[in-house]
Amino acid sequence: MASLLYVDDEETIGRAVSRWFERRGHEVHVARSIEDAKQILAEHEPAAIFLDVWLGKESGFELMGWIEDEHPELADRVSSSRAPSASWMRQGRQARNVYACRDA
Repeated sequence: MASLLYVDDEETIGRAVSRWFERRGHEVHVARSIEDAKQILAEHEPAAIFLDVWLGKESGFELMGWIEDEHPELADRVSSSRAPSASWMRQGRQARNVYACRDA
């Protein structure tokens, strides 16, 4: 099945989501920070990236920008639970691949 990257600073949520996908046959890489995600992306090319916007003191939008700059082939594989912020849009990011999946 597919290889997935799940980025969330909350360990409990990451474990639960990982188990859910693994029971369905997927390989799941869990990153708890932007740096962890970058290391995983240096070694793997996931079919999908699930990205939390609030990563403690870090921003998922920062990682999204890095992915668009460094791995543009992966940019359309990113899904998030929040809509892009106004500052993100002012930076000129298209955010074409950040989907609002629930109300903020």
